[in-house]
Amino acid sequence: MTDWKALLGGMLRQAETLSAETGVMVNAYLLVDFRGRAELAEPVRASADLSYGSVWLGTELAVYGEIQPLLIEVDDLTRSELRLDTEATRGSELLRLLRRLHETDGGKFAVTYILSPLPLPELMAHCAYFGDYSLPDGREYYLHFYDSRILDRAFLVWSDAERERFLAPLSRLRYLRRDGSVAQWSGPGAVRASAAGLPRPHAFSLAQHQALLDLDYPDKLAQQIRRIYLGVLGSDMRQDELHARVLEQMARARAYGVETERDMLDYVAWGITISPRFDEHEAIQPALRAFKGRGPGLSQALADVPDAVWDSLPRAEEKDA
Repeated sequence: MTDWKALLGGMLRQAETLSAETGVMVNAYLLVDFRGRAELAEPVRASADLSYGSVWLGTELAVYGEIQPLLIEVDDLTRSELRLDTEATRGSELLRLLRRLHETDGGKFAVTYILSPLPLPELMAHCAYFGDYSLPDGREYYLHFYDSRILDRAFLVWSDAERERFLAPLSRLRYLRRDGSVAQWSGPGAVRASAAGLPRPHAFSLAQHQALLDLDYPDKLAQQIRRIYLGVLGSDMRQDELHARVLEQMARARAYGVETERDMLDYVAWGITISPRFDEHEAIQPALRAFKGRGPGLSQALADVPDAVWDSLPRAEEKDA
């Protein structure tokens, strides 16, 4: 059984156990992010077997129907086919969707597994409440938590009360993290705990907003580098591989006092496109140590490094490999 099948199967068994223990029917749902994957949503919308709804309910984003993140109830056909534990998916559109998602770049982070006693419309409205937030100065932002990488960040910045409010009508919540582990959160599964009736958008502090920006920065940097250096990186490098390399180079950059966005972009780009250990070269390291975030920008600080040094670095990497 593949990992995603094991994850879904485990959730369904948990739903049966919780239903038996509480005497309340616990429903199983998948929250799926179709942004950038509109073609995967079409078979779901065309299926007569699936019940689903958008979590962009009540927002301005609802007009973008073809890419709306959908909350999909796990249907009986999916349950039956999953019990067979075969590699082929015969009639279950949901299993076909999961297979295709896990074959695409970042697709495994487009699925969140949810157990809740709430019926589909109420859970949709509950989730929709958390899709945007406002700041004390009146600015408003969307929180795309249907991407599990962003949901993981949200759990880090939410207050205890906000976290409890999100989990209140949920029995279980599971999703994949970037490190390959499975995050699991438990809630009380309260049937009257939907946040749907609360004022929107919900309020965030400036500190929470900044924390989200800081957590998002490596991804932002990775996207910039991919856009600028696509010809060097090629199209085969997956976002999460690039993200890991960005984190490694950011750590090295900070050791030299690199702080500004411009300098960080330069350092990380050099580390990824030229050599991950370019800073160790005897002609470069003294200039980096002298830099320490002071004076001119990083590119000016390294302006005297001969072109021959930069040209030699990729060749040295190839030789070491």
